Amino acid sequence: MQTDYLIYGVHAAFWGAFGITRAILSRLAEPAVSPTPAPAAASPQTAPYSRALLGFHMVGFGTMYFGLNQAVLGNQVPERWPLQRLAGSLVMALGAALMCWALAFFRSWRFRAQLAADHELATGGPFALVRHPIYLGLNLLGIGTALWIPSGLELAAAVLLIVGSDLRCRAEEKLLLQAFGERYRAYMKQTRRMIPGLY
Repeated sequence: MQTDYLIYGVHAAFWGAFGITRAILSRLAEPAVSPTPAPAAASPQTAPYSRALLGFHMVGFGTMYFGLNQAVLGNQVPERWPLQRLAGSLVMALGAALMCWALAFFRSWRFRAQLAADHELATGGPFALVRHPIYLGLNLLGIGTALWIPSGLELAAAVLLIVGSDLRCRAEEKLLLQAFGERYRAYMKQTRRMIPGLY
């Protein structure tokens, strides 16, 4: 269907929202963090295997976009249920909103799991819902794409993205435990990793 080309616009809006939010916030002086000072890391640190984990995550994105192009350009988007495109769009929009909220609340986002010397521990805003809202937003992009294009390849891509996110979350948590100790351990006990109230 011709309407399936709209998925490119949805993806462009997802990444555009992320990029524009980062660009706007980089020009502002102060992040929108809580009024009480957050603990900060004492020295710069990088999580072990962060480069390899990023590479694994990129395989998920590559699979997602390969499957997307194959389905849309080949006019082979499976028709599984009514409103699958709307459902996919809404899930992707939720992911974009969550990522932008996380960036607005806490701007120390990096591609790899790294802590700068002044890296602050964020536990409010979206971080009060889940420990890794940006990874959850990326997972929602993959899940939304699989809803719009319900194919085996997109399902595999969503699984790769979720596994990649989870592995990166675990690596970052080890790093944050080293940097913030009991403060972060207490936060982990009260806040789920990726799904509020469940996981």
